[in-house]
Parts: sequence; structure tokens; C-alpha cells
Amino acid sequence: MDNKDHQKPEQPVRRNLMNDLDAFFQSNPFGDVLKSIDDFFSNHSFAGFPVRLYDTKNEWVVEAELPGADRKNIHIELLGDKVKIAVENDLEMESQHQETGAYSHERRFDHAERVVTLPYTIDRSRTQASYINGILKIHGPKSPKIGHNLSIN
Repeated sequence: MDNKDHQKPEQPVRRNLMNDLDAFFQSNPFGDVLKSIDDFFSNHSFAGFPVRLYDTKNEWVVEAELPGADRKNIHIELLGDKVKIAVENDLEMESQHQETGAYSHERRFDHAERVVTLPYTIDRSRTQASYINGILKIHGPKSPKIGHNLSIN
């Protein structure tokens, strides 16, 4: 008789599901796809623009960095205690290759906006904006927020 005929059948190896899941995620199963998506959105203009909110002695100030933006493409809305800044850029380019005569026409539209909530009520009549060297500066007087609470009788 053969020794193989008298051996016990092998037991299946029990696997630990949690160890398998850990190994799966440690092996980078998505091949940096998520990082690529993050990089794409952080490197394109519609991802937003830097905005800074600060106070001076008598005013609140919102500064937005908008290098290269045309003044006519910047839109500001005052909404209660919020400032909404929107920038649109509609760019059209045409070119013709000198040697081949190939003609190219490209159009790109970008839109970015930010909403900043202030700790003050905005006094529209005393709020001003300026745009110098790519920096949009909006400022107004500090006015305490008016409560919108309803009393129960």
C-alpha cells in the first residue's frame, strides 16, 4: 500500500478576514487613483482661491487672491452676514501652425466661488471693495449680529 492512502485529509486553512482586509488596503489597491483625483482638483482654478478674513480695530476685512482675474469678471454678493465672491473666466484662443497650416480653436470657461461667513452683520451702505495687483479687498464696519431667535410666549 501507498503511504498517501493512509494519510489524513488536509484541513482547509482558516483565514482571518480582518488580516485579509488589512493586507488588501496596505497593498494600495487603487494605485494612487484617489491621490490623482485630489491633485487634479487642487491644481485647477475651479477648486477655489485663497481667502483671508481678519479684523482691524473698527472693521472686518476679507481678502481674496485673484491673480490674473479681470475686474469685470469678479462678482461680489452681500448676503446677510455672508460675502460671496465669484470669478468667471471665459478664454478663447485661436492659432494657425505656420508650416502645416493647421488651424486650432480652443475655448475654456472657468468658474470659482467662495462664501465667507462674517461674525458681524454687513452694513451694505458702508461696505467697500477694491481690486489692486490681484488682491480683492472687501471691508466694512463691525456691526454686531442681530439675533433671529424667536421667544416662546
